Amino acid sequence: MEIISYDKAKLQNTVVALGKFEGIHKGHMLLLDEVMKIAVSENLTSVVLTVNVPSDKVINTTAEKYGILNKQGIDVVVPCTFTKAFASIMPEEFVKKVLVEGLGAKYVVVGEDFRYGHKRSGNCDTLKNDGEKYGFKLVSFPKLVIENNVVSSSYIRGLIEAGKMENVYRYMGRYYTVCGTIVHGKMLGRTIGFPTVNIISADEKLLPPFGVYASKLEIYGQTYNAITNIGLNPTVDDDRSVKIETHILNYDGDLYGKEVQVYLTGFIRHEIKFNSIEELKAQLEKDKLYVSQIKS
Repeated sequence: MEIISYDKAKLQNTVVALGKFEGIHKGHMLLLDEVMKIAVSENLTSVVLTVNVPSDKVINTTAEKYGILNKQGIDVVVPCTFTKAFASIMPEEFVKKVLVEGLGAKYVVVGEDFRYGHKRSGNCDTLKNDGEKYGFKLVSFPKLVIENNVVSSSYIRGLIEAGKMENVYRYMGRYYTVCGTIVHGKMLGRTIGFPTVNIISADEKLLPPFGVYASKLEIYGQTYNAITNIGLNPTVDDDRSVKIETHILNYDGDLYGKEVQVYLTGFIRHEIKFNSIEELKAQLEKDKLYVSQIKS
């Protein structure tokens, strides 16, 4: 998969999906599936132009987003940051300069609520009209609705912030993932029979509430159930730094330095400070029993 800045792109014969693609969810996947379908049937290059709106915390880091799009089979990703200059582009200028001259669009795929250009004055009607003028076809999709809820990045963000991992899966179509590099910790878990891998995730990654989560890790092609604690680990630590610690069931290998993906599958309990290490260990045994009964 190739990554090209929108102001540097010089492509031809493409099918282009437009959007923010924040927290790529089931609604986005409808667009991406259509892009790939058209690309194959019309022998076109599949392109995703993703508008990145600055945010303190993100559902998908840039690397995670690119990984999902690459797995989907997208040929080219065209990122552009939402700046004042980008926001000031008039709708027809965006179509002419970016979609036609830059990306060589023959098809454009969007959600029906897509807005673009100066003061968000461009919409599906203007895209369709300009498509007739500049030689591309517009394909638009209505908002996806699941259980009477409109599937959107903001709705999913609320689910993550509430720790509702099962619902996140229902709307995203995949488990919420925390990616990072395994680093050495204090190894206190090993002394009580619960060795953990300690993960450093990106600072901008949106994390669910502090607590203990049922999780899964895929290691060398095999999936393992796990228990993941996200928080301050107050029983044994007092440095107030956020930690992501995962105990992997039925696995005893060296993973230090390895990049891993932790899939958060369900909320178990809130993080609490126990009165003793013995109380902590007893609770961890209960957590382990709960997670061990979940089918991989």
